[in-house]
Amino acid sequence: MACDCKNCIVRSLTIFSDLGMGELEKVGSLIYLKTFRRKKVIFLEDTPSPTVYVIRSGTVKCYKSLPDGRELIISILAAGDMLGFDSLYEDHYSNTAEAIQDTELCCIRKKDLVSLLQKSPEVGVRFIKKMNKELQNAQERIRDLGLKDARERVATLLMTLFISRGEGRGPKFTLSRQEISEMAGVAQETVIRILSEFKSDGFIASEGKNIVVLKPEELKKTAGIFEI
Repeated sequence: MACDCKNCIVRSLTIFSDLGMGELEKVGSLIYLKTFRRKKVIFLEDTPSPTVYVIRSGTVKCYKSLPDGRELIISILAAGDMLGFDSLYEDHYSNTAEAIQDTELCCIRKKDLVSLLQKSPEVGVRFIKKMNKELQNAQERIRDLGLKDARERVATLLMTLFISRGEGRGPKFTLSRQEISEMAGVAQETVIRILSEFKSDGFIASEGKNIVVLKPEELKKTAGIFEI
């Protein structure tokens, strides 16, 4: 399916936000849409990387596989974020990307994106800003792993996913205890205990397999997040 960049709901969050209508039409002709259901792999680590993606809706986790079979979560990405851009000048993807929620992606071939970056300084600047944001996010994750305790890590993850839902998307999302354990770097038994505490405190509730955030401000304080 072709992409209508002029009327895109997340255009302001992407590297294409500074383009005029004419340029957006050209970009739109290069982009096509793909949908991935929850838990579907978008691309695998060390496989050929012909395509770069922008998340239109949903949430994606990027991870590297460890020798013992565990996953090392690199990042959690949401609407407006890019996937696979770190392989722009490489032959293979550096990690695996998997949809956490049903996800819609804008897809562009790497050679088309490189050509666009060469021709459009505005897109080039936005691309640099995106890369800088990714670096900051990686630094924050390292800081969180080193300084935050288990309760703060779980709260940080829940707030990250809550924020990624966007305005009007609702306060609930589906995430297993094992997934929370892997993403937060906390033992699964500890995750179960912390979630139970959050329920008792009235911060969250459960609806089947969904986690519902009831008090985002309280979760934010627990996570040590002072700005969004």
